[in-house]
Amino acid sequence: MNGVWTNIDFLIILVYFILMLGLSFWFKKFASTGMENFFLGGRRTPGWINGISYTSALVSPDAATAYGGLAVATGAFISWWYLSRFGLAMFLAGVLFAMFWRRLKLFTSLEFYDLRFSSKVANTMRIWIAVRTSFIAIPAWTGITLLAAYKILGPAFGLTIFQTLILVIPVSFIYVFFSGYRGVVVSNVIQMSIFLVGTIVVAVFTMKYFGSAVEMTATINRMYGDIGKEILQLVPPAKHEIFPSMAALAWLIGQSIGYGGDVAPIGGAMEGHRILSTRSTREAVYMYVSAALSMFLLLLLVTLPCISAAAIWPEFRDGAVDRELVYGKLMKEMLPSGALGLLIAAMLAATMSVVSDNLNFGGQIMVSDIYRRWFVRDKTEKHYLIIGKAAMLIIVFLSLLVVFKVKFIVDVAIFMLQISAAELPANWAQWWWWRFNGKARLAASFGGFIFFILIVLVPKLLLLLGWEWAHILIVPWWWQTLIIMLLTTILWVMVVLFTKPESEGKLTAFYQKALPLGWWKIKVSSGATDAERINIKPIIYGILIAILGFTATCCVILGLSDLWFANFLEGGILLGISALLFIAFKIFLKHYLDGLEKRLNKNQIIE
Repeated sequence: MNGVWTNIDFLIILVYFILMLGLSFWFKKFASTGMENFFLGGRRTPGWINGISYTSALVSPDAATAYGGLAVATGAFISWWYLSRFGLAMFLAGVLFAMFWRRLKLFTSLEFYDLRFSSKVANTMRIWIAVRTSFIAIPAWTGITLLAAYKILGPAFGLTIFQTLILVIPVSFIYVFFSGYRGVVVSNVIQMSIFLVGTIVVAVFTMKYFGSAVEMTATINRMYGDIGKEILQLVPPAKHEIFPSMAALAWLIGQSIGYGGDVAPIGGAMEGHRILSTRSTREAVYMYVSAALSMFLLLLLVTLPCISAAAIWPEFRDGAVDRELVYGKLMKEMLPSGALGLLIAAMLAATMSVVSDNLNFGGQIMVSDIYRRWFVRDKTEKHYLIIGKAAMLIIVFLSLLVVFKVKFIVDVAIFMLQISAAELPANWAQWWWWRFNGKARLAASFGGFIFFILIVLVPKLLLLLGWEWAHILIVPWWWQTLIIMLLTTILWVMVVLFTKPESEGKLTAFYQKALPLGWWKIKVSSGATDAERINIKPIIYGILIAILGFTATCCVILGLSDLWFANFLEGGILLGISALLFIAFKIFLKHYLDGLEKRLNKNQIIE
């Protein structure tokens, strides 16, 4: 098990490449018939498939590198890094907003601003979000995915970053170029299946190295003493250099409050893509549930072996070497021939999945919300398809800049979170509060960015200029996130209170089309009764259901973590609790969605 490249490994990789190219040509005819088919798959995709596809966009080699590096430096409590960041947020978005977004039948989620705000504000928001999504968010996530692939393939095979890019980019570009969204989604399911098998293989061989979970746990305790107890605990400690409990709380608050009200957030810009392409409003909800469960299980499979790696190579935990290389090291040292090829295929699959997703979505935003919206409005579908495909090339080049300029993937993730968290509470307000207006929307979006510059970047700039006293202005990233979020919220609330709401006609038209929950003060002629204009109870009920689903998911992840570290009784109890909670979640969710569908169908004004 020394990571030697053999003919078997070559054959596995070759078969994978042939399969991906074959799929791209299989879906070529369907994708070439129009913009909706190419970019949204004809809106016929089942929710569970879109959920797995979204997982493929979120869990890629950057998960194996970034999360692997964090895991070896922290311990079992690393699961809260992704549970607090994505868990409650995804359940809230699915339960409270997915049906309403899908109901609108938008081509891109940015079209929402035309429905909700005046034309000037809508134009400003659409160009702002389109630019930051296609020129910042998409290239950033694509770039760190490519960088992560190098950090795995490099240690495993000694590949250079250029060789890694040559392996990944051409095939990714070709199959998304020809197959469009439907081909991307189908390939995502195949790629995630390969990735799942690959991560299981690494986990099995890592455990085999120690002999058993009991022996592995004993080795960690023997090597690290009191620190070993910290490594094995499931809850973040109050004090920790990398991930204290306060950081988990910052993730939870900073990412959950406001999530779902915008499905093109800079921290996860492809959600709208997945919702709008599902085949029904209810399937849009299932997309989130499927994504949450599949993503957390994959992340757990990636991080558990990396935690154990601290007992094999302590230099990774000490930080003497780049921690983000640990998963590649596990692959090289643990896997036999054939299994190694399978894992490389899995990592290539995950990389290509993210790259193709980003190219398809970024191309859609560039052509629809920038090119078609602002420059050329009256051309044929074929013309816009060509421009959309050309836009994908632009994203590739921007992503390469990220690859060669970024060193640590976690830094990019934190940067993206801080920018997106600033305006999240406003995203709920734009759906649930009639008083929320265009000026407040602009204050939230641009004010949050200004606060980010003042709180995060200015202190660093002052230090670079030699102002040593500026170090007192630098606080941990989790405090920065909460401070930016609080200040931005105060700003837009003040703007709302001192400015007029949108015109009565605009509010009434939006209510008729979306039938949102919350507090809406509009004319009775809109078709809304008094009870329907103040719909707070469904929001509270939905939040409780989302918390139930999140809690059940946490119990699964923590229970499996307990089993890995030989806490068999505790793990079994947690898994039993999770089963009961999921049954309750399924029952309550069905009842809740039935109620929403009844309300939407009763007030059906457009379809």
